Amino acid sequence: MKKTATALANLLMPLLFSSEQRTIRVLTTQPDSQAYDLTQWGWTNEWDTAFHAAVIGLKSSPESYHPARVLAEQRDYYDVVSKNGKHRAEAKGRLRKKSDIQPAVGDWVVLDENTQIETILPRATCLRRKAAGETEDIQIMACNVDWIFVTTSLNQDFNLRRLERFFVAAKDSKARTALVLTKSDLETDPSVLEQLRATVIERFGNEVEVLFTSAKAQSGIEQLRAFLKPHLTGVFLGTSGVGKSSLVNSLLTENVQNTGDIRTDDDKGRHTTTGRNSYLLPSGGVIIDSPGIRELQLADDGIRVEDEFSDLEEVALRCKFTNCQHENEKGCAIRAALEDGTISSDRLFSYRKLKAELEAKSKRKYKKP
Repeated sequence: MKKTATALANLLMPLLFSSEQRTIRVLTTQPDSQAYDLTQWGWTNEWDTAFHAAVIGLKSSPESYHPARVLAEQRDYYDVVSKNGKHRAEAKGRLRKKSDIQPAVGDWVVLDENTQIETILPRATCLRRKAAGETEDIQIMACNVDWIFVTTSLNQDFNLRRLERFFVAAKDSKARTALVLTKSDLETDPSVLEQLRATVIERFGNEVEVLFTSAKAQSGIEQLRAFLKPHLTGVFLGTSGVGKSSLVNSLLTENVQNTGDIRTDDDKGRHTTTGRNSYLLPSGGVIIDSPGIRELQLADDGIRVEDEFSDLEEVALRCKFTNCQHENEKGCAIRAALEDGTISSDRLFSYRKLKAELEAKSKRKYKKP
């Protein structure tokens, strides 16, 4: 019966969105002054349907369970928000043993009467990357977000190749993506900013939303806030020192996140945010701040680089040979486009590098022992 309930929940979510014996430690609720109507945190009729599908067949009666959203991950517990307000919750032992299925920031989960996480509702979107180091483990950065704000500053941090990597990961999540350019007060010439916007659109396509912001000058904040309508969730994705936490403070109109200066010699940032945290905006909507990423390696070979480089894919279809390697073959449309300037060698280099990275992951994954 339990397997049937899980299968039903997993079946419903795509349509809706395009107990172990152990000592129980009850975690007490910590009341907060805010009203905890979960719709503020993104709860919808679709999530309600998924929740009721998930609790069918669980050990206790359906009435003993209630939904919660994961706001932050701690070492031994999770900060969540439920009908009882903000409080802590542990994952049940059998859930902790499933190393590939762990609660993450943004998840909607099912809590039992002891404030323990019974199960995770199927995710609508999921931002992920390969964990740092030699491991092939996947790290979940945020779940069930509507907007991913790829964030970079208008200083030496600005790097189109890095942005391409971030955009590939963002597109894999199935969430919508916007590019947030911070510290726009560093450039006083509006024509330079418009030229930069044109460069970004030429590189990534007309569908990319581009926002110029400055926490110092408080410019672009209202435009950014407009993306986070009530019930919607956004997450910042970028390197250290680009101003993500400053934007969070501006959106909340109070200093909830520590901020730090960048190094003056290379514009590199210092880590001030050490974990992912979720905040409810005064106007509605949820924003997730996250630590700066030194290195973003793509999650696995299931990611389609081609989706972000569709312009190159369309040109490649005109090659004379279907197995063209775009080197010195006759009738190569890619080489012709490079020569006439239709595509840049820099973009082709990024495409090849990302494709090679994913192909290498695939070989390691399926390599026989």
